[in-house]
Amino acid sequence: MTLTTTSAQTDFRSIPIPQFAGPEGQTCVVALSWHVDGEAGVIGADPLAVNHIAALSEGAYGVSTALPRILQMHRDLGIPGTFFVPGYVADLHPNMVEAILADGHELAHHGYRHENCYHLNTEAQRDVFEKGIESLRRISGRDPLGWSAPGWGVKPDTLAVMCELGFLYDASLMEYDTPYWLTLPQGRLVELPISMILDDWEIFGGGPHPGGGVNAPAAAAYQIWKEEFEGMHHYGGLFSTTFHPNLMGRPGRLQMLYQLLEHMQTFEQVWWATCADIAQRVQDQYPMPYTSKESNKKM
Repeated sequence: MTLTTTSAQTDFRSIPIPQFAGPEGQTCVVALSWHVDGEAGVIGADPLAVNHIAALSEGAYGVSTALPRILQMHRDLGIPGTFFVPGYVADLHPNMVEAILADGHELAHHGYRHENCYHLNTEAQRDVFEKGIESLRRISGRDPLGWSAPGWGVKPDTLAVMCELGFLYDASLMEYDTPYWLTLPQGRLVELPISMILDDWEIFGGGPHPGGGVNAPAAAAYQIWKEEFEGMHHYGGLFSTTFHPNLMGRPGRLQMLYQLLEHMQTFEQVWWATCADIAQRVQDQYPMPYTSKESNKKM
């Protein structure tokens, strides 16, 4: 894809990797990814909600109550995870970030207050990225390698800022089933495609905060995600979830997710990996020759 505009800064090109496979030749790759929006998910949608304590408490539920049981699920099943955390939430709940890291999971960038970059100019976006990096670095001791867009708000200049700041990957776009390259004048990024069908907000996005109002049975989500995984296993590609602890971490839904993941684990030729591991494999084994800048960041 090439966007033709008046500014070269906003031009980018996507380069597919149709033969992508895991380290043992697995053509189906699973990235169990979580958007730990917490209170920032509420404030990012409506800044006036800073005093909406019912909505804030629902966001906090995802961190205080749901996240410990989610981490236990990962331990029980031996599955690595990627946790996209807004800097604001990391500042409020540093112990949560430490628990994620203690279990060996990946900590990744998700804005500062869950800002939708589609509505921000370039400098405002850079400020959001830098604030989020600072918060995550202060707790983890290292810069995040990747970012996923709050509200799927991403523009070409968002990608340019990411290149300038040295990110390895983005996980917000949807053009291919497999990982692919994005190349810009500022550098390059690995793109780890997401899918709206694997976003729990589309099924469970109910709550007192702005935009809430959907609550489907857990069994419906199980059937949708089971079919999508089995299709991805057949055709090959990246099964990358967008799960929110305040939604998926409810008791009944998490029991459903246990069952789904146990079903998925019965399939052979599946690589379970963090987003960073997948992006690093792309960089190392599927180099992108059409770039004006060498690799931005390595693990």
